[in-house]
Amino acid sequence: MRRFPKGLGRNSPPKGFRGIREDESRLLLRFVARDFPGNAELHDQLRSVTVADIDADGSLRLSTRGAARADVPRRIPVEASYLDRDGVRVHLLLHVVDGYLDEFEVFREDSKPVINRPVDQTDLEFE
Repeated sequence: MRRFPKGLGRNSPPKGFRGIREDESRLLLRFVARDFPGNAELHDQLRSVTVADIDADGSLRLSTRGAARADVPRRIPVEASYLDRDGVRVHLLLHVVDGYLDEFEVFREDSKPVINRPVDQTDLEFE
């Protein structure tokens, strides 16, 4: 029988990943709640998602386990944006690779650091 170090096991996050925070989960749920092919499977994938921070703007690498593959029409099935405190638009893109959540990308149009965190936004404009 294989033994795992204390606190680790078959369901532990991949190296460098962590459990998703509640505010991150709420934000991602808003994306998969949109009406598009594959959203139900992506919603199920969120139940087992772990994340790794990519940058200080809030971009995340996503990893799921044991969920069904989503048949989405394109790599970025849903995206949104909002205006940062200084009026520059911030874009939020949900990336799906081979039917699985892969990345949540956050960037400003001028490539400067995001001022207002995406998880704090209530008024997102979905495309």
